[in-house]
Amino acid sequence: MKNKNFRHHLILFFFMILGGNVMAQEFPSVLIAYYSGSGNTQAMAEAVAIGVEQVEKVNYTIKPVGEVSEEEVLNAAAIILGSPVYNANMAPQVQEFINSWPFENRPLKNKIGAVFVTGGGFSLGEESVMFGMIRAMLVHGMLIIGGTETEAAFGASAITGEGDYTGKEVDTLFLKKAEGLGKRVAELVLKMEM
Repeated sequence: MKNKNFRHHLILFFFMILGGNVMAQEFPSVLIAYYSGSGNTQAMAEAVAIGVEQVEKVNYTIKPVGEVSEEEVLNAAAIILGSPVYNANMAPQVQEFINSWPFENRPLKNKIGAVFVTGGGFSLGEESVMFGMIRAMLVHGMLIIGGTETEAAFGASAITGEGDYTGKEVDTLFLKKAEGLGKRVAELVLKMEM
């Protein structure tokens, strides 16, 4: 009888180890967090997600900043952060989200960071907002990634309220840049996991 119990325990132990190995093979995750008042920044976030989705073996979570938990921030291999331009600054909700990130012992160090923005017009602060978010990520020790094109070197941006872009959905030109950013980040996350 003792021998039979030993075998049962041994089999149970084997399955526990096997189950642990299967769980350890969970795919890395990209967190796409954004604030959107008008829906334009959300449209860019969804385009970023389309890019991430094109890379196999990488998961993603897409949420407004107010719905993201600290656990999701800590568990993400990459954070792609989006904000509209507010008087040449990031939205207060995005700043509040960044301020909530844990700092002690730099738990975000070596995670990938990337940004995207939407602005009402040309030269109204898109790059300034991008650099503000990038600076915050650098303080946390994150590795910053830009988009796939020269025109998206600092991340993806969209103009939503000037000239031909007024009163319309976000233009495909800008959505493609966001998609490229998401795909590039996901590809690099996968390479870093190997």
